[in-house]
Amino acid sequence: MLVDDAPAIQQINREALGYEFPLEDTRTQLERIVKAPNVVLFVAVDAEEVLGYVQLADYENTYHRPLKNLITLATSSRHQRRGVGKRLLLAGEEWARTDGACGVRPVTGTDRVEARRFYAANGYEVRKEQTNLIKWWS
Repeated sequence: MLVDDAPAIQQINREALGYEFPLEDTRTQLERIVKAPNVVLFVAVDAEEVLGYVQLADYENTYHRPLKNLITLATSSRHQRRGVGKRLLLAGEEWARTDGACGVRPVTGTDRVEARRFYAANGYEVRKEQTNLIKWWS
């Protein structure tokens, strides 16, 4: 089950993305994600080793046709540059097409140069630069 992949996903988030997030919180988030409507999380596994994952969700608004947000695409540092990310991206794109989206919208930091190169190599183009804002409740 996906929730059982929490330790591997937490490690990938730390190694590949630089996010320190407690294991129990990672597990809780996975439990929420698998129950959420129109959200998918695909995990790439080889011989029970988690290689990476991709998460997508609806991006609906009043000024554009339906899209999917690519929330996260990450591969284990031991498995980068082996096609895992590309296969995960293709799986996410296929889900988006099947679900009626007109495209996929990844958002990545300007400092994530390799990620931006990866997306460009897979047909994505920069549409605009944005500022990421947040207001925390707790």
